Amino acid sequence: MKYIPKIVLVENTILEESNLFLRFLHHPYYIQNRALILTAFPQLKQLLKTSGTELSAVRLFINKFYQENRITIDKIIKRNTKILNQYGSSALSTLLNITEYQYNKPIIFKAIPTILPFSPFKNNIFYFSILNEIKHRANKNAVIIGMHEISHFIVLDLLKQLEDKTNSMLHEDAKNYLKEALAVIILNQQSLRNVLKLKNYKGNPELQFLTIQKTDGNIISFIDFLQESYDNLITKQHKTFRFFLEHLLNIVLSITPGLIKKRKLWNQYGKCIFTDSTLSQLYGKPIKIKGDKSLTFIASSTRRS
Repeated sequence: MKYIPKIVLVENTILEESNLFLRFLHHPYYIQNRALILTAFPQLKQLLKTSGTELSAVRLFINKFYQENRITIDKIIKRNTKILNQYGSSALSTLLNITEYQYNKPIIFKAIPTILPFSPFKNNIFYFSILNEIKHRANKNAVIIGMHEISHFIVLDLLKQLEDKTNSMLHEDAKNYLKEALAVIILNQQSLRNVLKLKNYKGNPELQFLTIQKTDGNIISFIDFLQESYDNLITKQHKTFRFFLEHLLNIVLSITPGLIKKRKLWNQYGKCIFTDSTLSQLYGKPIKIKGDKSLTFIASSTRRS
């Protein structure tokens, strides 16, 4: 039996939100998130210098922030609960159709609002940042963020199956760029755009300036490169999403050293890459694809059912 997962909105306690902040202030992989947090909250940055412990500083800051913004936060949560109830199921069904993925048991995803300046995920939980909306700026809603994050769950599960099948292993940096770029490809499919009311979804900023030099010498963005493969294999040749992903796995394995270098730059400089011409040129230097081995990499299932 096929199941359509459910998404329920759950609020964090102050303690849970504090622990989430501490996790990303010292995350071993998402290193730049510390800079994002302290840039977004200069008051917290000052508290960390003067308070006795990090935990006490973070709890004090978050408790005060929630008290000062409680009315606004409650309105945002109410609005997102309504949006989830209205569009969550249809968006998930469309996402599953695009990725040709199915759940064989009931799944509940928890959508948890956070004031972090980004939207992390783990297991069957995704956090959606409400910080921009609190500051009265345009913001993505819980359904848009949910489809982005749940696409990661799906892609990572399919990749794990393909890695086991092919006895290969993607480096974490390559896997990160691939899942983020695929989220853009998936959310920009017309069927999902219609449900989400999206136009030209760009995804995470680390994808900006990331370029590929194809075997014919043409240089295009990493996202456009993946989109070309999607259009060719799925739209024109009617291959399965799994076939498309296996095709990409072979390519990305071959350019992993270049992606590792890009990730190292991102971890060191983050969004400074966008404003420093030297860094932007370095980060934007194309990763070359040597040979087109990907076309010989054939999946066992090549047609959609």
